[in-house]
Amino acid sequence: MEIIITFLSDWGYLALFVCMVLENMNIPIPSEIILGFAGFLVSQNIFSFWPTVLIGTVAGITGSLLSYYMGYKGGRGLILKHTSKGGLGARKLIAAKDWFENYGAIAILTGRLLPGVRTFISLPAGIAQFPLPEFLILTLAGTIPWTIFLVYAGSVLGHNWKLLLDYKWEIAGVCFVIVILIAVGYHFYLKSKHHENQ
Repeated sequence: MEIIITFLSDWGYLALFVCMVLENMNIPIPSEIILGFAGFLVSQNIFSFWPTVLIGTVAGITGSLLSYYMGYKGGRGLILKHTSKGGLGARKLIAAKDWFENYGAIAILTGRLLPGVRTFISLPAGIAQFPLPEFLILTLAGTIPWTIFLVYAGSVLGHNWKLLLDYKWEIAGVCFVIVILIAVGYHFYLKSKHHENQ
């Protein structure tokens, strides 16, 4: 933790970008530390709130895309190489692809909001060749509220920002509710537009 804090303190927004890219590329660096401390820096007027949110979000999407690309290009071959020779590896890949086609959207969206899972969801999505445009939309839908909430909470908590590490599941719950409310609102908006056009 101290290495991350020192890196962010010394290198500012660049360090924030690098850390968030790595976190979303399957490197287990808790975003509660990165964004929580970034929020603390906002409270100290070292960072500004919206640039911090923007950089954190762009870095999260960048890391997620890189992880997705690694899975898309190399993951399938690695699995086939390291599973038993013959048809077993191919059958597992087909099963994974079918599962993502049926439940992938839910897995990606909810996975983005779960500590310990959000970091790793992009790789299997790439391996299963989940459609990239939908992957991007779902990743954005999960990343934006998570980033805003952690930066805001860190800025409000100030010197007590480390409390975020003790309440990460509660934070995930709040972000999940926010995403569900946005999704429901958008659904009713589309429904009302459809009725207007009839």
